Amino acid sequence: MKRPSRTGNQKKLGIIVAAFFGFILLTSTVLIAVPNILPEGSQMAEQVTGTPMDNYPVMERQRFCGVGQPQSNEFVTEYRVPTVCAQPLAVEVAPDGRVWFAQSNTGNVAALDPATREIVEFENPFWDDSVTSMMWGMDYDAGYLWYTEEAGNSVWRFDTSTGSYRQFQLPATEEPFPQRLEVSGTDIIINDLTGNSLIVMDVSDLDGAGPAYHSVPSNVTDAVTAGFALDRDGTIWYTTWVVQGGGILVNVDPDLVKGLVPSDPVLEELPVGLRTPNGAAVDHAGRVWLADTSSSYFFAYDPAAGSFAHYVTSPPSVLSYGNATGMVQTPVSRPYWMSATDDGRIVFNEQTGNRIAVMDPRTDSMVEYSIPSRNPFWSDCGGIAICGISQSLDFAVSGDRVWFTEWAENNVAELDISKDVPLDIMAEATRMVLRPGESAGASYVILPDTARPLAVQPIVAHTHSFLYPVLHVPPQISVIEGPASVALDVVADPNAVPGEYKILVGAETGPVVVSQFITVEIIP
Repeated sequence: MKRPSRTGNQKKLGIIVAAFFGFILLTSTVLIAVPNILPEGSQMAEQVTGTPMDNYPVMERQRFCGVGQPQSNEFVTEYRVPTVCAQPLAVEVAPDGRVWFAQSNTGNVAALDPATREIVEFENPFWDDSVTSMMWGMDYDAGYLWYTEEAGNSVWRFDTSTGSYRQFQLPATEEPFPQRLEVSGTDIIINDLTGNSLIVMDVSDLDGAGPAYHSVPSNVTDAVTAGFALDRDGTIWYTTWVVQGGGILVNVDPDLVKGLVPSDPVLEELPVGLRTPNGAAVDHAGRVWLADTSSSYFFAYDPAAGSFAHYVTSPPSVLSYGNATGMVQTPVSRPYWMSATDDGRIVFNEQTGNRIAVMDPRTDSMVEYSIPSRNPFWSDCGGIAICGISQSLDFAVSGDRVWFTEWAENNVAELDISKDVPLDIMAEATRMVLRPGESAGASYVILPDTARPLAVQPIVAHTHSFLYPVLHVPPQISVIEGPASVALDVVADPNAVPGEYKILVGAETGPVVVSQFITVEIIP
């Protein structure tokens, strides 16, 4: 297969950057510098390193290849990828515990052994070293790693026992972009983001007739087909949507995609506040969770009730967005991908919040873990010393560990979600009823899980402008030695729309934010 030239690769890279770090900015006022991809020139030629860094102009190398050494905090440990500027992306954990990941700037896969903390990289002999290609989806099955690769519109299979690679070309679409991937029996399920279709690749006769491809093109024009999740029945939930134009949630059986059963997909219109859904996951109760990448919102769809619940993360730390210019008016965290733990919690990465969040649907509570590394070239950092985001664009859950990659810092990281967090949040009441124009007092208690003084900052957030919490005392860092009560008012605007809504209350301390959701019902 003919690969793009380095010049062509840089042009495509600009499209990739716009697609994933640019178009979602249309719905937000967060300032993130979109890279200036320059053509080859004398400056680049004069500083050839013989490493994957050479795929970027000199002035862009810190942005794409990293600025610092791996960092750690009490919950997260980071590990440097041996090859400079490898840009780790898709990640998966095998049953033997090895953490596998794809390198978007080398074409290689690599494995981290959690026992030895050693990373081994496997060279792909079929790869053109001048190519950078986004690899967003990876899954493990019976000794093989399957993963997507957008520049070649391909799915690759890596044999973990022999170290050999095999490439499978996907059917061409007008603007192909294979993204997420999941193995289900002999089916490989893929969403073609900009090709706007869901693909089922049947590999039951791989060494005979070869793979068979089936797809469901979207019936939404000028749309994208985003991430997906499988429920316990093996049916697929995915979204298809138009930037700034709404979309639908689709439920379809893989056998329907393959034309084996005569039925129709189930379609559900997305709520107005859900503008750019990417990640999807299904919890133990069958609810479908969706991440909105142009805001700080995430949603839960209950198929039995046919309704959506609207959630919000805590506000991003100023260390993530910087605001050196003062232009950031509404910082957002951008929830990206989602996954479910064995015990039913929902994990998602906050791209511009530079955090990994763990939501417990059973208690309506959440813990958000800060990622230690930060790259200032993706935020409005100016000269701020510790600032930016690591572009932690994929993760994999394995037991009580969340393994994730840091694409812009060349790290792989481990989050231990079994460790006790230093505080807990207890709302006085987790449910309130208001009429439009009314307000009511509420409170919550910050419970430090430590005998030593703890510095905390109260946090509140809301999902709708017509229903909002107001702290009695402006948020500030306080040192507490025991339980501390925080008072607030919950205010419903006179034009508030009846329905059920979520208010987040919580506290930040060091590398974590711990929060609890209060459900507010507005009645006519």
